[in-house]
Amino acid sequence: MLTFTQFMWFSGCLIEAAILARSIQCKSFGKYSLFYAYIISLFGLSFFIRAASIARAPVVIRLYLPVVLITCVLGCGVMVEIIRHVFAEHASLERFARRAAVMVFGMIFLELAILAALRLHWSAADYAAHVTMDLQLAQGAGLTAILFLMGLYGVEVGRNMRGIILGFGICLGASLILVPLRQLLGMRFYPTWRITQMSAFLAALCIWAVALWTYEPEAGAMNGPTAE
Repeated sequence: MLTFTQFMWFSGCLIEAAILARSIQCKSFGKYSLFYAYIISLFGLSFFIRAASIARAPVVIRLYLPVVLITCVLGCGVMVEIIRHVFAEHASLERFARRAAVMVFGMIFLELAILAALRLHWSAADYAAHVTMDLQLAQGAGLTAILFLMGLYGVEVGRNMRGIILGFGICLGASLILVPLRQLLGMRFYPTWRITQMSAFLAALCIWAVALWTYEPEAGAMNGPTAE
């Protein structure tokens, strides 16, 4: 188990570094800036998890979920970026979807503020876990809605965006399925959860690395948006 997790951690960090280096080399960082900011946060989170597993210091463990929350918040930015690129040729649809996403994410952050103001008997980790799950549920629902609208309007996207969507969907799907199972089954499910979660994450990184190895302009970027 230890050897496997070390291999997965090292492989993930290596692929993340390759994705970021390639984004600078092929000048795509500015095209998908929110997505690459998300990758940077994942890169930092990987080292944080490694430090937590080695040090096992209480302060590091307490900070784990808040750090995950920051990464999840950046995932909201990825959703907005996906909307912007996918519906680049459909101005009114893009505007509606973007505003809807911002409103939903804003309501979740408002919920966090209200819970904090009420000072319920929750720890900081409990707050982070609660809001992280809400954000991931919203992101999952939003990604499903985007795919539905893509099929409904016959929207076609390039290889870069297809890879971003597929990898992001794998990460979200794995988390939304595995985290409730871990809470339901307890510690006996932890080894299975860890292996499956890390495998899904590594699969997403591989998809992103292949899809984003070269930058391909979206059709909407070349033709310009159309009003509806």
